[in-house]
This record gives sequence, structure tokens and C-alpha cells, in this order.
Amino acid sequence: MATSQKPDEQAIGHISMSILLHIAMRNLFSKKLRSFLTIFGVIIGVSAIFFLLSFGLGIQKLVTKNVIGDQSLKSIDIQSPNSKIVSINESLVNEVRGYTNVEGVGVQYSFPGVSSVQGGEVDSVVYGIDETYQGLSNFVLSEGRLLQKDDNKAVVVNASILESLGFEDAKTAVGSTISIQVPLEKFDAKEKEVRGSYTIVGVISSSGGNEVYLPSALFDIAGVPAYTQAKIIVNDVANVDTVRHLVETKGFETNSLTDTLTEINNIFKFFNLILVGFGSIGMIVAVLGMFNTLTISLLERTREIGLMMALGARRRDVKRLFTLEAVIISAVGSIVGMLLAYVAGIVVNTYLNISAQSRGVREWFYVFDTPLWAVVVVLVATVVVGLLVVYFPARRAGRINPIDALRRE
Repeated sequence: MATSQKPDEQAIGHISMSILLHIAMRNLFSKKLRSFLTIFGVIIGVSAIFFLLSFGLGIQKLVTKNVIGDQSLKSIDIQSPNSKIVSINESLVNEVRGYTNVEGVGVQYSFPGVSSVQGGEVDSVVYGIDETYQGLSNFVLSEGRLLQKDDNKAVVVNASILESLGFEDAKTAVGSTISIQVPLEKFDAKEKEVRGSYTIVGVISSSGGNEVYLPSALFDIAGVPAYTQAKIIVNDVANVDTVRHLVETKGFETNSLTDTLTEINNIFKFFNLILVGFGSIGMIVAVLGMFNTLTISLLERTREIGLMMALGARRRDVKRLFTLEAVIISAVGSIVGMLLAYVAGIVVNTYLNISAQSRGVREWFYVFDTPLWAVVVVLVATVVVGLLVVYFPARRAGRINPIDALRRE
């Protein structure tokens, strides 16, 4: 008994991919204007999406840099909601230092005080900090240096207090002597105050009120029982939440830059989606143009397809031929579109920086960011869209009856 076979299974020969690629390129070049307009539509759609996506990612990176700066995402701030009930003392700090994943703990005291130079006197906030806390505080030095381990008569001040005390600039302030008085009666310390003359060794660019920074050891010696704040540094960002939970179970409040980073990322997820949505309008037009081009090409080449199948081509070869044409259109349009968007981003970024520098901005900034993953995602997405668009024309081409096709004029 004879077994029936599908027409595709009866085909003996097949067409290699290299020949199919050659035929696909010939078909595209034979209709230069139509192919150019189709690819141009894809270029416009992809360049719009990539340009707006790069802009959104660039703004996100710029905002993240300005908000977080060089501060470590591995740091955790500890504060007490009520220092009379739970206080950040030496016992707590030593316990936290023993936690798994904790690399170090820095402490800070904070008191109102009075600073004076040659008869000039101003109210100021006096901080007592150790080296670990100082290293996690992202101080930006204008002149001099920061506090060191062996300092006991050194002080770091900010730019605002220098103006209040009448210093001309930071250079003249470094090396000068400043008198500091910090009353401690209200803080249950062993000593009534910390008072002395200290040498200014550094000036930081902070301008948020009059601030001076002394070594925390001075307040340890004075017998201050509790710290105002502490900072924890963990060994990995992934362990931040674990350490925070351990500290919070003891009644303390914690803050981390990971919270800020998460909020920024959540906001920009929607922002980037909106931008890509606007850019996709052009891509929709390009998809319709591609579908129209492939459908017309199918109708024009029905007899050619019938002849190919009569000579032994498989139905899958015909489908691959149309698929190759769609992939070529998508890939070429995507690559050229991204290149144009990249160049446009460089031009706009250069213009903005030149304009900003003419207004006194010195640091170069970028409002467009083009990470490799964005290039890969856009390229792959465009090719996938091309494959979806060609599905119905390719399926229809594979179902053409070679006898009916050859009968056509």
C-alpha cells in the first residue's frame, strides 16, 4: 500500500542559506526605492526609540550621581528615635562590629558650640567623628587634609564658618588657630565642657551652616555616654538589608542610600517607559511599512515562487527567503538607526556642555547614556518585530500551489 506524502516531503533538493541570502539581497536591490523607504522607516522608528531611551538612561545616571555621589551603597546610618529609651553607646557599637558581614562602624557626636578667632565669635555645630565615619561621609576638601588617627588638637571646618569668622579664603585659614567651646551639662557627660584651641588642618566645601569637626576621642575622654549617630559599612550591598534588620530589631532607625537608589530607579522605570512609548509611534509606522512591502513582494513574485517549488525548493525554503528579507531590513534599519541616535546624542550633549561652560559650569556631564545592554536589547527587539511581521507573508508564501502559480500571467 502506497503511503501518502506531503508536497514538502516529496521535494528532493533544497536551497542553501547562502543562495537564499543572495536571492533575498537581489530581491531587495531590484526594488531600490521601495526597499530604501522601508528601511528608512525602520531607521526613523529605531532612532527615535534609542534616542529617547538613551536620554532617559542618561538623566537617570546623572540624577543618581548627583544624589548619591561617591558615597558607598554599602553604608548604613543608625539613629535613635528616642535617645532616652535606646541610645547609641559603646556597647551597641561593639555588638554591631561583631555582626557577620559588618566591616566597620564609625561614630559621630553632635553638639551646639561656640567657635571664635581673634575676638570674633559665632555659634556653630560641633561634630566629633572617628576615621571610619569620616571615610563614609563623602567630604569634599577645598584645602588641607582631613582628620587623622593621632590628631588631638586638629580641627576641620567648612567654608561657611570661615566666612562668618572673617577669613579671606580657605588657604589662609589652614594652619590658623580657632578656639572651640562645647557645653556638655545637658548630656550627662563626666566633664562640663570641651574647651580648647585647635589648629585648622582642612576646609571642606560644605556650606550648610557653621560646622566644625573634631576627633571623637575628645568627647570619649570627656565621658559623653552616647553617640548621636553611627555608620555601618558592610562587605556587600546584598547584605545591607540583613544588617539593617538586625539593628532595627533593637529599636533603632536605619537609613541607607539603597533606599534612595531604589526610589530613583522606580521613578525612572516609568519615565523611560513613557519615552520609549513616544518613540514607538514611529516604529509602528515602520512595522506597517515593512508588512506592506513584504506582502506586495509576495504578490509580485507568486510565479517565481511557484517555479522555485516546481524545481525542487521546499516550502520551508520559501519561508526562509521571506524571513531573511525581513531580518535584513530589521537589522540594517536597527543598526543605522542606533548609530544616528548615538551621533545625535553626542551633538546634543556637546552643545549642552558648551552652553553650561559659558555660564560657569566646569565639570563635563552627560545627558545621554548608551550602555551595551541597551544596544543589544534594541537590536534583538527590532529583529524579533521583523520576524513577527513576516510571519503571515512567509506562511502564505509557503502555502502557494506551484501549479496554480505557474498558470498565472
